[in-house]
Amino acid sequence: MIITLSGITGCGKSYYKNLLINKLNIENMIIYTTREKRKDEINGIDKHFVTKNELEKLIKTKEVFANYEFLGENYAYGKKYLQEDMCCVTELHYEWIKDFKQKGKDVYSIYIIPKDIELAKSEIKKRNLAPNIEKMRLQEVEEHIENMKNNQDLKKQFDNVFLNNYDEESCNRMIELVKNINTTKNDYILV
Repeated sequence: MIITLSGITGCGKSYYKNLLINKLNIENMIIYTTREKRKDEINGIDKHFVTKNELEKLIKTKEVFANYEFLGENYAYGKKYLQEDMCCVTELHYEWIKDFKQKGKDVYSIYIIPKDIELAKSEIKKRNLAPNIEKMRLQEVEEHIENMKNNQDLKKQFDNVFLNNYDEESCNRMIELVKNINTTKNDYILV
């Protein structure tokens, strides 16, 4: 099973991904990306940071099952995570969910909504991004919110909408949500 976490930048996707990895028996679905590594990220742990040429080779050799572009950078998802006995979690841009579910199998999608949009925006500003990237991320938040409000087909792609209050109660609710996911096979043991 692949659990996807989607939502605006700063809504807590990375935080919850790490929480689920550390608290439950779930693997990190390490994605490939051509974007620059942030100072607190570790290559091979957080993401596989690759060049565009390296990513092209992975696509040609079919080592990835899905690849997308976002804000001028590329992201791809490794085929090895499609193994039936693996339960993993990954972050996924909300516009990719329909295609991802068609290419992947046994996908459970969670859309995270921040209780306070301004708090999410402040999380973006804490990342010390280049000014042009920060501006694009902040602009994307507004576009993302409008798209989710108005696109009913997109909303239907998500199995769960989760409200993030940025508190311990939210952490506990996320853990319980994932523990109680009904899978078609019911053979995943989440500790």
